[in-house]
Amino acid sequence: MPTSHARRTRFVLLTVLLQLASSVIAAPDEHWAAARTRFEAVLAAQKAGHHQRAAELVAGLEDYPLYPYYRYYDLRRRLHAYPREAVREFLSAWDGSLLATTLRREWLEQLVRGQRWQDFLEFYRPVDDLAMRCQQLRARIETGQGDGVIADTRAIWLSGDSLPDACDPAFARLYASPALDDDLVWARIRLAMQAGHGSLARYLARRLESPQRQALAALWLEAHAHPAGVLARGDLGDDAPTREILLHALRRLARKDVDGAERAWHAVLTRHAFTAAERGAAAAALAIAAAGSDHPRRIGLLDAVPETSVDAAVERYRIREALVARAWPELVRWTAAPPLEVDALRWRYWRARALQHTGQDEAAHELLAVLARERDYYGFLAADALGLDYEFGHQAVAASAAELATLRARPGLARAHELYLLDRRYQARREWYYELEHMEHRELEVAAAVAADWGWQNQAIFALGRARSWNDLELRFPTLYHALAIEHGRRREVDPARVMAIIRSESAFVVDARSPAGALGLMQLMPATARETARRVGIRLDRMNRLYDAETNIALGASYLARMIARFGGNFAMAAAAYNAGPHRVRQWQGEHCTPAAIWIDTIPFTETRRYVRRALFYAAVYEWRLGRDITRITSVMPPIPAAGATGTTECRT
Repeated sequence: MPTSHARRTRFVLLTVLLQLASSVIAAPDEHWAAARTRFEAVLAAQKAGHHQRAAELVAGLEDYPLYPYYRYYDLRRRLHAYPREAVREFLSAWDGSLLATTLRREWLEQLVRGQRWQDFLEFYRPVDDLAMRCQQLRARIETGQGDGVIADTRAIWLSGDSLPDACDPAFARLYASPALDDDLVWARIRLAMQAGHGSLARYLARRLESPQRQALAALWLEAHAHPAGVLARGDLGDDAPTREILLHALRRLARKDVDGAERAWHAVLTRHAFTAAERGAAAAALAIAAAGSDHPRRIGLLDAVPETSVDAAVERYRIREALVARAWPELVRWTAAPPLEVDALRWRYWRARALQHTGQDEAAHELLAVLARERDYYGFLAADALGLDYEFGHQAVAASAAELATLRARPGLARAHELYLLDRRYQARREWYYELEHMEHRELEVAAAVAADWGWQNQAIFALGRARSWNDLELRFPTLYHALAIEHGRRREVDPARVMAIIRSESAFVVDARSPAGALGLMQLMPATARETARRVGIRLDRMNRLYDAETNIALGASYLARMIARFGGNFAMAAAAYNAGPHRVRQWQGEHCTPAAIWIDTIPFTETRRYVRRALFYAAVYEWRLGRDITRITSVMPPIPAAGATGTTECRT
């Protein structure tokens, strides 16, 4: 693969050349209109099995961007005949493309089926796929090229997970070699137990030869199944493997019985000389289990974790539980060091609030003032706290004509565009995503501008996200379907900016989006929800694919959103949570007392829903800006969350 410098150099040179010939390269869509129509007939003939007719139709289309698809489909149907030279020619002609990568994989699979191992090695290229890597090891063994096979096999074998059956021939060679000793087997047993795969560890233990190691493996499996019994034993040694097994037992027991685990741990400490790191790991295990089970002493246990043993899980639980318990002094201490994994803006906001609650107003003000300059949910909360205007900081990508022409001329993007125009969206996305994987930061930004120019706004959003380029708000927050959002939002008395925010959060404007759970269209409506809403508002929904129609989807989505807002007393935060996770869960998440909305949002049990609600509030403000409206303070649409069973909203102290 070319180096980063080489790719940049190639990109610059191509830009210069295209400035000299942009009128030829940057051809309008109409340039291929006739070829496009003819090529559809080629694909139809191939699909129908009329291959001679397809060959006749494709003659003269060799320069058309999608011509490789004809060649690919023709070759794929003939792979069983082992057309070796034709495959080689295709891979050479379109080297580095999605189709070449796909055909190479299919060709290698065919060679495996035919046990043509020498050909396999000739065509193989390094891949991440474990099964294919193992087939390459087998090919080396079968062709007598075994140098280094044991070392390469060992690297794959040393995993805490079960591995593909395709690896068995290579593993058989490893098992027959001196390289498989007790140290290696024990290393994999450790990985398996750390991953919670007891059955794999039990299988691996059969390969241990040392009676001592066999006894330790049996003890570990016993600790996994019956942790309390192992923790109570007084006949165990005080070596590092035994202490690791006892820590495993502690974690297992703590998940079911925090108090029992804590008592057992105090007893174990009298019999074993645990290191400081091991004691810290035990404290973290007890704290995480306590927080996960709402144990009454969870704050104290979280506070007892030594700072050197705080990991990402402890950090996340500390912030969540401090907010639930309003443990502001603890939160000040816990946020003294920079965060490990918690969103830095979230960490800064809640540290500032904790400082406020402990009387450290000046330090809190300094943090909030810096945070208020961020274009983010927490930045907007900070701006509200200080009465400052929101910082939107829009900065356009501003791609030049030469940059745009360079990207459009990439064969993969040209294919993606043609597939998009032929309404072959799945294949278009595959080509697009493959090309993005091979782009650098600026190329990704320009690709976003190219996609927007095509009318492919959701892929512009995706490209900017991959580039981690957040400042072009026009590309990131398109106003597609805003007329429909305004029409149906006003009809249902729901702010159109909120409708746009939900569309952006749910589908990023993919009109034919379908989630793994079966939610459909722009506003990702579940069929049952769509049917019920349609009956309520008198919209005809005779078949589910009507949800792929933008107007129908927005009409129903806006109606359902309005219903959620009304159900939760106008609280958009609760309505957004209900839209994402269901109103019954929102009811379950209401506490015994009135809760400030910002605290409630950040303690929602579902990570996806927490992030969704924050996005919805933030995106609604951005869409007000995009639609040229006055900006509504997000805290003004975040009234306190009433207690469970309450019908209204009461004031909360924050």
